[in-house]
Amino acid sequence: MKKIFFSIALTLCTMTAAAQEPLSTYDLNKPFGWGAMEGFEVTGGAGGDEVVVTTEEEFDNAINAKGASGARDLPRTIYIQGQIEFKTMHTYHVKNKTILGLPGSKIFSKDRTKKNSGILKFTSGSGSDSENIILRNVTIQGAGAYDVDGDDALLFQGVDRIWVDHCDIMDGVDSSFDCNHESDHILVTWCRFRYLIPPMAGGSGGSDDHRYCNTWGSSDGDTSSEGHLNTTFANCWWDEGCMERCPRVRFGKVHVVNCYYTNVGNHYSLGYGYKSNIYAENCWFADGVVVSKDYTTPKKGYADYNLQIVNCHNTADVKQNVGEIEYFTPSNYYQYSPYDTDLVPTVVGNEKTGAGANLMVEVGKGVIGYYDGPAIDPDPIVDGIRSIENSELRIDKYDYYNLSGQRVGNEYKGIVIRNGKKLVK
Repeated sequence: MKKIFFSIALTLCTMTAAAQEPLSTYDLNKPFGWGAMEGFEVTGGAGGDEVVVTTEEEFDNAINAKGASGARDLPRTIYIQGQIEFKTMHTYHVKNKTILGLPGSKIFSKDRTKKNSGILKFTSGSGSDSENIILRNVTIQGAGAYDVDGDDALLFQGVDRIWVDHCDIMDGVDSSFDCNHESDHILVTWCRFRYLIPPMAGGSGGSDDHRYCNTWGSSDGDTSSEGHLNTTFANCWWDEGCMERCPRVRFGKVHVVNCYYTNVGNHYSLGYGYKSNIYAENCWFADGVVVSKDYTTPKKGYADYNLQIVNCHNTADVKQNVGEIEYFTPSNYYQYSPYDTDLVPTVVGNEKTGAGANLMVEVGKGVIGYYDGPAIDPDPIVDGIRSIENSELRIDKYDYYNLSGQRVGNEYKGIVIRNGKKLVK
């Protein structure tokens, strides 16, 4: 295997010094569900060369490398080292890529304007498609929610075969992570979504709190997505500040299993839209989390949906639909083994071994366990954030817990523990 290393001496020194521990028995460490369907398996850059990148330009050069055919389909694994600022949204038409974040790495944007607010976009069109993409242990952070019809922190459009695993995706300006336009065979595992930057009000879109996470399907009228957007969300954590779209779905068969919701004070979590077919099972919704909302529009002729909620904490089982779409039952499509709902807070919500960018990654070896070195500060880099109003931003660095020991958002009302101190909010 050919290896191309930038700043390799520093990388090897850092990786050798860090500690790690084995992966949990709950973590398969490989694609399953919609990401492992026969003929549509996600393999990323397996078998290709390896590159370590430390700058925006190096990342661009590494991912856009062309194969022998002249297409950007060269199998490659790209390791992100350090914290890299993206000055604008980068759009890629690429295939067969694995992107791995080394411990402590981050790609981020300080731009809150409509034009340059996104970070990573993988798309297909104009004769050049994206396909077979893996992102693991990548921290992606936008400049904070602002409703100006800006871009998402991470976006897949018309991309087939996607696996996003153990990523920490935060503070998207428009959304944090969206999929649309016929994207398909999607697997999202052990990802943590949250908003650390307070939302900015006064955007042209009208929402003063646009902390929205995952929109699956761009519009009711985008009928080309029918039969696509099939997704498995497993062991994901929607945490503080995730107000809506966790996820909001159109068209796709979407399986949400063993996921953890601590987004207290939200508007809703699961949004069921036109021709969505959602099966949510063995998930844990904390006290104060709104579970679901109907986003179909019967008056405009977009009424059909299926929703099933099975064996979830803090909500009754649900089986309801409008229209004649057949109910989606994941076990009819693939094999999987959900674990007991009561384990979700300790399995998914564990800061060291649960959801989020907490993997130990080594150059040349990939994922070898959990990172067990010095604490990595997840707080956003906000100095000099560019926004239309150039407002001051306040970062709340406190963690809040209710008296049952569950982590809650800073909007939670009642008696809470904040960094060891009891107070009434």
